[in-house]
Order: sequence, then C-alpha cells, then structure tokens
Amino acid sequence: MANINERPSLTYQVKNNRIIGKVDHQQAMVQAVDKILRTSRFVFPIYDDQYGNDFEQLFGKSMTYARVEVERMLKDALLADDRVLKVQVDELKQVDATTLAVHGWCETIFGNVPITSEVIVNESGRTGPAN
Repeated sequence: MANINERPSLTYQVKNNRIIGKVDHQQAMVQAVDKILRTSRFVFPIYDDQYGNDFEQLFGKSMTYARVEVERMLKDALLADDRVLKVQVDELKQVDATTLAVHGWCETIFGNVPITSEVIVNESGRTGPAN
C-alpha cells in the first residue's frame, strides 16, 4: 500500500451547500463517500464512468430485487475509489414501500467512515439517495 502522504485527499469542506474551508484525510473521505452515494453514474460528464452509483437502475424493480442489489451497487460505487479498502453493510432496512435505509461503514486508507444512506425506488421516477 502506498504511503498516505502520497495520495492527496485535500478538498473543500462543504456544509449546507457552502464551501467553508478545506479538509484532509479522514474528513475528506467522509465527504467523498457521501458524494459518491449522491451522484448517479454516467450522468455528469465531468466524472469518468467509474464515479458514482447505479441506484437509478432500480427504478421499476421489486423491493425484493432492490434489497439484494443495493448492497452490491453500494460496494461497486465505493470500491471504485482506490482509497476505499473494504465496504461493510451492517443493516439494510425497508423504511416504507419505496425506501431502503442502508447503514454500515467503509475502511479507507485514512480510517473507517460510516455509511448512512437511503435509497428511494418509487413510481414517480425518482431513484437514488434520499436528500
């Protein structure tokens, strides 16, 4: 594994949709994980085809299917970042007829980062992480 100092992680700290400073290492990873889980893959040309998640593919699928695929999709999305070493889903719970709550953590080169996300699959065409 490369030395932590060889992999830059300095980024802007965003809070309430405003840049309020800069963060590095584990705090930057917390932000990176959150951003990956909020970004749909293949939608924004600024990102390569490995960045983001595929939760939109769950639209129109059964909740049973979505429960199985969310964990795989979550791992695929986060493990595409070479700073993420392992992803563990501890709980996957159906909140209501259209929402799955995911809780877990990912091990990064800067330490563990908690994962808390809601994935919505509903009839209105909106899928992906709940805001």
